[in-house]
Amino acid sequence: MSTLLQCLETQDPTALTRLLGQQPHLTNSPVLDGEQTVHPIHALCERVFDGRLSEIQGLAFANVLISEGADLDAVHPRNGDSLLISAISLSCPAIAHRLLDKGANPDPRGVFGATALHWAAIMGLPDLVQRLIDHGVYIFLRDREYQGTPLGWAVQGRIDPPPGARGGHIECANVLMSAGLQPESAWRSSESILADAPLRDALLGRQSA
Repeated sequence: MSTLLQCLETQDPTALTRLLGQQPHLTNSPVLDGEQTVHPIHALCERVFDGRLSEIQGLAFANVLISEGADLDAVHPRNGDSLLISAISLSCPAIAHRLLDKGANPDPRGVFGATALHWAAIMGLPDLVQRLIDHGVYIFLRDREYQGTPLGWAVQGRIDPPPGARGGHIECANVLMSAGLQPESAWRSSESILADAPLRDALLGRQSA
């Protein structure tokens, strides 16, 4: 285990501050975490996701790394996800907001050709969905793997929530539709949507009841 990962295990951000003060190059040096080599911010997001760190602790570590010059747009070497996408997909919205606060690019595509907006939608994070829209991201972009819009990802997240999802999928759908996205015509015959009254009403209106 790297010295930086040992700092994360202490659950004490001051230990990381001391380490980076002595070895600042570690701020952006990939760490071997399990079977993958990742940016330190990705590694701490993994620890929030699996419960080794609380979200508050994760944000404190992220603040240290960011203050020491972390590359906010570092890309995962295996799947191409930006740190922003990693934070969102690993259910770390506070870290995602902080990355945006500090100027992370909200536009890049990662795994599946999906953007941060797709991931915020499928994770049920309406505040992030709204913030990304306010940043001016292109809401009509379809991912490359499933050809889904962010609205489609919100629907999928409601029907089959991914691990760590926060449950705000209908709110995400409402935000996206207010911004201009429209339900797919095929959804009017989708058994999964028709069987979910709140989702059906949000997407199709009560005339489908």
